[in-house]
Amino acid sequence: MTLTRCAHQALIQTLGNGPNGQDVVWHRAMDTIASGSDTAMMPAQCKSALAVLRALHARTTEARRRLETTSPRLLATALLMANRADPQINESATTLMDGIRLFPLGRLYNGPTDIYPALVREWLDADPQPVMT
Repeated sequence: MTLTRCAHQALIQTLGNGPNGQDVVWHRAMDTIASGSDTAMMPAQCKSALAVLRALHARTTEARRRLETTSPRLLATALLMANRADPQINESATTLMDGIRLFPLGRLYNGPTDIYPALVREWLDADPQPVMT
């Protein structure tokens, strides 16, 4: 989680610390990572953060293959609803989840609005030290 947070903070710092126009570039960066597109059009200062985020995003392929979702919310709900007291169910869930790691991928919606860039800016305001070079 720390690595993800540092990469997201570095990206926001590179793009600028204001809302509006920077959010458009943020969304373009997240779309580029998710689609596997070339990052050549992104600013050179973003390359390290984008490489880290792309590597973390690659882990979602295995989660989607095994679990048919990459949503931490759906996964947590399913695990909470499972009768983990039943040894067979617990063993199946443990095997299914073995090695699965889901990280924040730069999007968090409150209704139709993606609030994730604003959250990252709030983290930066609370802890303004440089996070990644």
